[in-house]
Amino acid sequence: MADRFRDGESASTRKYVVPRDALSRKNFPFWRKTMHTFNKNIFTPRRSLLAASLSSVFAASALAQGVATDKALEPVVVTGTRSPLDPNLPTTTETRTADQLREQNFVNVEDALKYMPATTIRKRYIGDRNSLIGGRSFSELQAPRGLVYADGYLLSQFLGQFNAPRWNVVAPEELERIDELYGPFSALYPGNSIGTTVVMTTRQPQKFEGSARVQYFTQDLDDAGFSGTYRGNQESLWLGDKIGGWNYTISANRLKNRSQPMQYVTLQTPSTAPGTAIPVTGVFATLDPTGKPWLLAGPAGNSGGIEDNTQEQVKLKMGYDFSPTLYGEALYVYWRNEGKRSGASILRDAAGNPVYAGLVSIDGVRYSIPASAYSPQNVEEGHGMFGLQLKTKNRTGWNASAVATIYDISTDLTRSSTTPPPAANAGGAGTYADNSGTGWKTLDLQTTYTPGKDEAHALAFGYHINRYDLRNLTFNADDWLNGGPTTKLSTFLGKTSLQALFAQDTWKLSPQWLTTLGVRYEQWRAMDGRRDSATASVAYPGRSESAWSPKASVSWLPGGDMVVKASIGKGVRFPTVAELFQGTIVGNTLVNNDPNLRPERSLAKELTMEKGFEFGATSGSLRASVFEDDVRDTILSQTNTLIFPNVTNVQNIDRVRTRGVELSGTANDVGIKGFDLTGNITYAHAVTLENTNNPATVGRNWVRVPRVRANLIGSWRPNEQWTTSLAVRHSGRQYNTLDNSDINPNTYGGTSTYTVWDAKATWRFTKQIDASFGVNNLTNRKYYVFHPYPGRTFVGELHASF
Repeated sequence: MADRFRDGESASTRKYVVPRDALSRKNFPFWRKTMHTFNKNIFTPRRSLLAASLSSVFAASALAQGVATDKALEPVVVTGTRSPLDPNLPTTTETRTADQLREQNFVNVEDALKYMPATTIRKRYIGDRNSLIGGRSFSELQAPRGLVYADGYLLSQFLGQFNAPRWNVVAPEELERIDELYGPFSALYPGNSIGTTVVMTTRQPQKFEGSARVQYFTQDLDDAGFSGTYRGNQESLWLGDKIGGWNYTISANRLKNRSQPMQYVTLQTPSTAPGTAIPVTGVFATLDPTGKPWLLAGPAGNSGGIEDNTQEQVKLKMGYDFSPTLYGEALYVYWRNEGKRSGASILRDAAGNPVYAGLVSIDGVRYSIPASAYSPQNVEEGHGMFGLQLKTKNRTGWNASAVATIYDISTDLTRSSTTPPPAANAGGAGTYADNSGTGWKTLDLQTTYTPGKDEAHALAFGYHINRYDLRNLTFNADDWLNGGPTTKLSTFLGKTSLQALFAQDTWKLSPQWLTTLGVRYEQWRAMDGRRDSATASVAYPGRSESAWSPKASVSWLPGGDMVVKASIGKGVRFPTVAELFQGTIVGNTLVNNDPNLRPERSLAKELTMEKGFEFGATSGSLRASVFEDDVRDTILSQTNTLIFPNVTNVQNIDRVRTRGVELSGTANDVGIKGFDLTGNITYAHAVTLENTNNPATVGRNWVRVPRVRANLIGSWRPNEQWTTSLAVRHSGRQYNTLDNSDINPNTYGGTSTYTVWDAKATWRFTKQIDASFGVNNLTNRKYYVFHPYPGRTFVGELHASF
């Protein structure tokens, strides 16, 4: 459906023009109800896009069909924040705006999803570069089911099973709004949308304007016999201007933080190796996730202990209106990171000195600690992204757009010591991993037809192509700290590409009924796959597959500000290049993933009802959804128990089904003016129905999809100066293993049930300057999602805008 904006306005500053004749006295009842629905659905961000889109379509249609007037008058211009999404999307959508996000503790851009329904972000610490998405029917271990866009540019890193989207392309200070879509019901999005699709929109200037903020954060954590204080800070700046047909934005962001320990050195199997064992004390005795005794010996080293990192980002975007109906823009983003990971042994010998490696004796039992257990690791990363966009913006009729993205991981070096500290701190033997040259390219072409007042069909057609290149090389190094590579240890290379054609038609059958039909055809290729070790090389032949993905949705507006929608859609998610080709090296032996992985095929269904309400001075909306996601050939790492010896790698799991119910709502001015509530709860039952390679997992709960997820945030604005909020996040029982053998979840390596409270208070000195103080994990809840999560964290912020 076309955007109703005046000639010369940019797409991000749309103004909805309403004829003044609709305001005549005889038409006031119709106008009052129309604008009540229109304002609530379009301009109340907590409302989902479903009601917003449909109500705006039907309201605009009613106005366009003509309303009797007493006198023609000049138009009234109604302005507000408008979603950049196609208004005919046949999917449930949730939204947060920048103003709402400032009511919560908002440090990194992925924090915008913290309280979204059925959403988990595996953010282990502030600045975590691997913040993975989990959704209704998939866990954070299935990262390729998370699509992320920013202003139309694809940020999803489909290079590996555990690679997070490149959130760092968007600085928090430039984010205007974020929309989250659920399920594969729209033909406009790739097969990876079988999980969750996130669409970020950045600020578009209308004049010379800018903002800046400074943050400081700190936490204390005492866990597994090791305690520490971890501090960080972030500075962010955004500037923009619109001069004639030109507009530009410049942003910069710098974040420095020290994480809590991510992993611990574990001792569980006694050693029979010959030699003298050093008696040690200080170990932390506990139970592992399966309930068996084990010993934790302090934060691990390069496998993921404590990380100090400094991240810097700069971004330039320039746009130009070539004509009232043609707009183009170009952007460049550069992001760099320097990280240092280190371990810390809590083991002490008789003289009180730390022990880092070798044979140790604990209460008479001997254990062997690898030489690299606590060894340090340094990381150097530099990423660049180029983007181009060209689009038309006609009110009705045909429109077209082209969006191109090049993401280049120009520098990705990891230097790891293989000798224990303190000797490692002066250099010595190690490894040198170089992933430089990895990246992706995308192109999206789309054309849409926006109907006039007497037409019933809104059409969309498009073409998409992407290519992902993987290049991971690991070498020995004589000097891990400063030297270059020597002999080769391993090489993993490969490429994948995908082309797609899609078509979608939204058909207004009557003023109360709307149907959306779509189909997507995707052709996928894998090529140039190769794995090398020091003594072996394996090359893989190219592959190609194709798939059709039909979609259908029917919506009914019975009146009373209510929408009922039923959707069904098929989505096909093809394997990533790393799932196919990237393995590990054990000694000189390649441990392979499966280059013949089949694509995931999802058949999803959803029935949704959404209704606005007013109760005295309180108004809001409520959505209820019932959903099912039935996935064939789910891709995940597991142990194949039918092959001897057992093989653990990325495999296809025959069938996983998730069924659930979700409630989401918002209420404004609850009890007292200025007190708002936004909340959601999702009940999901995800279960493995078929698994040929590991039959013991059949009937078990799917990994990291809890039975219950719930969020509630309340904000109160007692006056113009103060804003306060209190929020709670809850995740119910979940499992970290396919056979559900992790019966002791609230420990390192487990996946906890948790309830976490967050709070924030903001004081506005002037319209341009405010300060805030917030607390994440207010009660200092100790919880784990394999890794230990942050303790009570204090966040202070000073913010200014002009």
